[in-house]
Amino acid sequence: MTDQSSIELTIYVLTWTGSVLYSMYQFHLASDRFSQYLAEDLVSGWKWIGRQVDTADFEWKMWTPIFFKWLKFVIPYLIISLTIKRKYPQSVSIISTAMSFCWLWSMLGLQLTVFMFIQPVLFLWILKFFSLAFVWLVCISFTLTLHSSLFSELKTDLFEDNSTQEYLFSVILAWTHARSISYLVDSRSDAYKNRFVKFYHYCFYLPLLPTGPLMLYREFKTSLENPVSQNCSLIHVTRSIALIARYLFWWFFHQFALHYFYHSALQYHIGIVRHLDIWSAAGLGYTLGQFFMTKYLVLYGLPSSLAKLDHIDSPPPPKCVGRIHLYSQMWRDFDRGLYNFMLHYIYIPFKGTSDKVWAKLMGTALCFGFVCIWHGASTAVVIWCVSNYFGICLETMAKYSSTCWPIANWKANWSTPNWLRFQAAVASPLLLVSALSNFCFFTDAKVGYVLTQKAVYEGGILRLLCIVMVMYCCCHVSMALSRRSKKNLIFQAHRD
Repeated sequence: MTDQSSIELTIYVLTWTGSVLYSMYQFHLASDRFSQYLAEDLVSGWKWIGRQVDTADFEWKMWTPIFFKWLKFVIPYLIISLTIKRKYPQSVSIISTAMSFCWLWSMLGLQLTVFMFIQPVLFLWILKFFSLAFVWLVCISFTLTLHSSLFSELKTDLFEDNSTQEYLFSVILAWTHARSISYLVDSRSDAYKNRFVKFYHYCFYLPLLPTGPLMLYREFKTSLENPVSQNCSLIHVTRSIALIARYLFWWFFHQFALHYFYHSALQYHIGIVRHLDIWSAAGLGYTLGQFFMTKYLVLYGLPSSLAKLDHIDSPPPPKCVGRIHLYSQMWRDFDRGLYNFMLHYIYIPFKGTSDKVWAKLMGTALCFGFVCIWHGASTAVVIWCVSNYFGICLETMAKYSSTCWPIANWKANWSTPNWLRFQAAVASPLLLVSALSNFCFFTDAKVGYVLTQKAVYEGGILRLLCIVMVMYCCCHVSMALSRRSKKNLIFQAHRD
């Protein structure tokens, strides 16, 4: 049995990529057309481009200056670590923790930094006198407090309207709590010798401290204990620097593209969004997702590459959203650190050894409940989580149904191309729903509703069928790329 013909696959690729490029071009024209209404979020950009740049993305605007200040500490740490790691490996953990403390002090002030460093000790005492469940309860309570409007006055007094400081504190505190849970679970069999040193080294490991990605303690420990981590060859340094240059390029590309696509600014003007034609609205939606991906490609990729230079193999950055068509694939391949965290500390402990569908769905529900709280539990986040959960449920039921009569018989009798077409036809409506729910997450519920109206209601059945057809082509492209990746992995395994 063979895959679909190259001609058929070429048609799918051209339809999908052509639709994406044309919609983004139409949105670029719309960005220029409505730029006069976006003056508060557009500033003069790079002189050699001669265009204004979109500065409405709060996260991107916050992290760029934070990264530059963080690099002033990371670069000296890496030089010290690579120099003394072979002879004094125990000293590296102390130096990393000390430099992390100094960097946080420079960013947050002494009081907030001390509060941050108290967290691991606090959780060790909670685990000693209570239980891991109580540690979870305290972590979730902290997260809800950070996002709650009930404590707005306290946060105003604490941060004195310093939005950068408040944002950085919230992010690093959330990472510290997640890392604390990972350490407490994965270190139960470890000896108590140097426990605090190991705990603090993991929670406040400088290259991954500000943005992540989240790395499980078991993976962090494996990297540290790998004999290769004591070596610093020229080949390793060269490859790591090339990887760092790659993510610096994506930072440049992201900032460059913000001169031509004003998606962040436009999403705050719902009246303009309502006036967009369907192609421009589609371009807005796709651009929101693509820029969100490239942003986290930099936020996760640059720290990961610096950690790689220090022989720490953290989870890889997200894959391109334009090549993903399944809910489960999106959750697995976008934020792989957070996915691994939920898999090992929420899903598997709840599901246990059961292979029953209801156990899997209940475990998945707990994971989405955690994600909802992690991201603030706003209306848009709730809509996003609920729709994604039902998408996962439908996926799970579809996989289960494919093993039962009559679909199992159909699958046995169909050719491979026909089975791929059937899979794409079933997945394409789910992909559309996934995209529309993601628009709520990227913006808010109101903008997501407007974009849903344009896709589903305003144009009638013919427009909806055309959109689903484009989604169908995307599914084929995504499946083809997945098959190629699997073949490459098999080939690599055989070669090794």
